[in-house]
Amino acid sequence: MFNFFKSKKEPERQLNHPSELKKGDMFSVIDSFAYPAWLKGETLRVTAIQTYQYQHSSDTEFVLETNSGQVVFLQIEQDDGEEWANFSIKIQRNEVEEIFGLDEFARIFDEESLTHITVQNTPDRFMQFLAKSYQQSESPYVCYFHNKDYRNQTLPRYEQEGGEPCEMICLASDNEGFGLNIEIWDGGETEVSLTLMRPMSDIVDLFPGDAK
Repeated sequence: MFNFFKSKKEPERQLNHPSELKKGDMFSVIDSFAYPAWLKGETLRVTAIQTYQYQHSSDTEFVLETNSGQVVFLQIEQDDGEEWANFSIKIQRNEVEEIFGLDEFARIFDEESLTHITVQNTPDRFMQFLAKSYQQSESPYVCYFHNKDYRNQTLPRYEQEGGEPCEMICLASDNEGFGLNIEIWDGGETEVSLTLMRPMSDIVDLFPGDAK
């Protein structure tokens, strides 16, 4: 007597939306001059998924890697019924100085009011990720970082152990197409990211990996 049930293969995972991505999955970005050469038309692999927890909400962040090893981060934003793919790259202190000048950048931390800063120099390698100026959108706030995917799990209570606290300072361009995010961690370590905000339709050809 043959057991046909045992011979049946499990159905392959289907990816219908970038929000369903898991570690090991891949997707392609459209070939557009809105992106730098290393990103346009590129196929990206999800290498990790992490979570930023706020007092009343959270964001899932996908850590992505290109074939050449370039790292870029993706958060999916929903606003007024529209969805945006927010791609971010981290920049170093010398690059902050090159782009903004340290005196101009320091005003973000020194001024009591919400700061407006101007880009002093636009290096070619960052051209697609930079606006001409940025306006701080709100006062600094604390969030908790989890190096874990919490999409199908309950987050720890806000301010409880399990997450790493950091202070966030967010600025955006006038047209809200670009962002500048600053994360200040315990001990004073500071990370600066440039964000390019693009329509979700720029993400195409979702490829499921071996995640279950």
